[in-house]
Formats: sequence, C-alpha cells, structure tokens
Amino acid sequence: MKQSGRFLDIALYMVAAVVVVMGALGAVSALMNPSSPPGDSSAQRQVGILQRFREPFPGRTRINVLLLGSDDVDNIGRSDTIMVLSLNPRLKHTAVLSIPRDSRVQVPGHGLDKINSAYAYGGVELAQKTVEQLLGMHIDYYAQVGFDAFVDAVDELGGVDIDVPDPFGTGKGMVKHTYYDSINLKPGYQHLDGKQALQFARYRNDSDIERAKRQQQLLRALVDQKLNVMNSHRLLAAGSKIIERLNTDIDWWTAYDFLRVLRQIPAAEIMVATVPIGDSSINGIYYGEVHEHDLRELLAEINSHLSGAPMLAATVDVRNGSGVAGAASVAAERLAESGFEIADIGNASNFEYRRTVISHRTGEREVARRVKEVLAVPDAQLIEQHDWDDSDELKAVVVLGKDFAANSMAAR
Repeated sequence: MKQSGRFLDIALYMVAAVVVVMGALGAVSALMNPSSPPGDSSAQRQVGILQRFREPFPGRTRINVLLLGSDDVDNIGRSDTIMVLSLNPRLKHTAVLSIPRDSRVQVPGHGLDKINSAYAYGGVELAQKTVEQLLGMHIDYYAQVGFDAFVDAVDELGGVDIDVPDPFGTGKGMVKHTYYDSINLKPGYQHLDGKQALQFARYRNDSDIERAKRQQQLLRALVDQKLNVMNSHRLLAAGSKIIERLNTDIDWWTAYDFLRVLRQIPAAEIMVATVPIGDSSINGIYYGEVHEHDLRELLAEINSHLSGAPMLAATVDVRNGSGVAGAASVAAERLAESGFEIADIGNASNFEYRRTVISHRTGEREVARRVKEVLAVPDAQLIEQHDWDDSDELKAVVVLGKDFAANSMAAR
C-alpha cells in the first residue's frame, strides 16, 4: 500500500508503525479511539459498521509484522533497523524483538552474511525470508519506511524529549563524524528535532546492542509523549507524510484492526527484547554472532508472554549504581506496578555502573529476566549467586547502571 490518505484513524496507525520501525519501547494504548473506519462512500460506511462490531482479526491468536527502517524505500539499500512486532489480539499482549543489523545469519541463496545485507540482495521479500528462517516463525505482514519520512514525521509531531546517554563516560555524549553524517548530541535530558532523533537512533559507536536499546528508548518516548488525543492534529499531519512513503502489504481494514487492538494494550503487556549476539571478526569485518541457545530461550519467553503465561513476581532490592538522582525510586515504582514486592531501596557501593547488574538466587533466572524486561535494560548482566541465604526471602538484587533511562521512564 503506497498512497496518501486523510483519515485520522489510519494516519494514527501509520505514525505508530513508523515509530516502531525506528525503535524503542512504548505503549500504544494512548492512541485515540478512531471516530470512523477508513473509507468515505456509503457502501464503505455500511461495511465499516459491521467491522466495528466484529472482533479484530477473527480467529487469530498470533500476528507477526516485520518492521524495516532503511535509507531508501524505492532503491535497494541496507536495512538499518529491523524489528518484529508480535501481537496476540485476543489477550492484548504484544512483543517487540529487535534484530541487530550486523547479526551473522544464513541469508537464503547467499550463505552466511549480515542480516541487513538480505535487503540489499533481494529487497523486502528476501529480508522477510531471512528473518523467518532465523526466528523460526511466519511473518504475516511487513512495513518499511525510509529515514527521510521519519525525520519529517518527528518534526511534524513537534520533536521529542529524551535522555541522551554518555556512552563512554567522557561527558561529550554521542559524537561521531563520517563523510555522510555528523552526530553531536550532548548528554542529558533534552528536546530533539527530527534530524537529531534520527541521529540518536542510528548512532552506533558503542555496539549494535546499545543501538537497538536506544531505538527502543526512542519508541517509548515518542509514543508516551506524542501518540495521544490532545496531539491529534499533529498526528494527522505527520501521518499524511508517512503514508505517502510507506511500503507495506497491510491493507486499510487490517490497519484498522491493528489500531483497534493496539490502543487497548496496557504498557505492562508490552515485552521488548533484542536478539542476543556476541562480537566477532572475520577477515577484518565485524559481525554479531547470534547466541543460538539464548535466542531459543528468549523466543520461548516471548511465546509464553503472548500466550498469557502468569507474570513472574518476587521480592527484590533496588540499588542505584548510576548516579542519577531518584533512579532507584523510579525503577522500584515500575517493578511494583508489574507485581514485584520491593524490600528495600538505596544506593550501590558506587555510581560507576555502566550496565545494570541483576543478581539472583539459584533457580530464579526467570525472575531476573523479568526484571530486565520491566526496566527495559536489554543488555543487563544477570548473575546467579549460589551462596544465597536460604532464609532470605529476596529473589534478586538490582543494581541500576547508566543504561537505565530513569528520566524517560519517570515521564511515563
């Protein structure tokens, strides 16, 4: 579907799709209730009435959508952002899985290569086949958009406020200069325009994992701040720009069903994860080697989440190791909202933790994984401690690192 439109419900959906394409976690439950289904003829309105009363996606319990962000929609290039959105329309559960672009995978017909090369070799069709083979799942739909459309949409939405990290602790923030782009974002909570938001999403001087995490952080900020009823006029303007440049096989009625489901999903039922990889070099070329065992565990966890398996809850301690004032209180509040009991809140032994560390007692790895998911720290280190006091009711101790986006999470 590549066409323009003026209906608010579809514009809102397309904006949401673009935000997901660019990455970072968010709750789409703030999307406004569509006033009417797409279409303006009387026949379409009559069908629309039937659509409104029937259940979205009748008979379906799992829908997978491939989301691609690339330099150019019309010309073959490499896909810079790759995500899979999985949705259970019956239970209103969803999961967003980021696939680092340098992940070394089997590309059908081309052997082992970086996953973003699949798009260069065979466009969306080969990219979809490659993702299906990697994850062992069927992709039902795809949505692809170029970065220029993203920049325009964010500007139409009035920009976005986000906490820019300092990846290397130098105080300079995110800095990178190449022949095709220049990135210079100072650290701290600030307002970004469309171009700066794109730079935030594409910066990758540290790692592919960190990049995916920032894309998810950006998604959360955009959805929390922009996809709401009071911002409907901006959403319509941004949506019209997106629709003209969106490449997707999602038709109008399917988009309408997506919107009806997505706006009902509570934040607690949105799971965000990243395909686990490790650094490797072959002939001087960097690759991300996929950790197959960890990936299968992660996919099983996603399946459990989508099928409505009971959420793990336990007693945990929260320690601030990031140095950000109030970080431990924000994290504790989010964990409590997700069913955890907070035993204690305080400071760690120092404030120099770059990554969040979650220590857990033997047999409680799933508790630690759930904490990592709730706090949106996909690169957190999980440590099993075998000398845990059996009389202690604590299941885990969380030491927050600088990867915990306290400011943006507190704004939710």
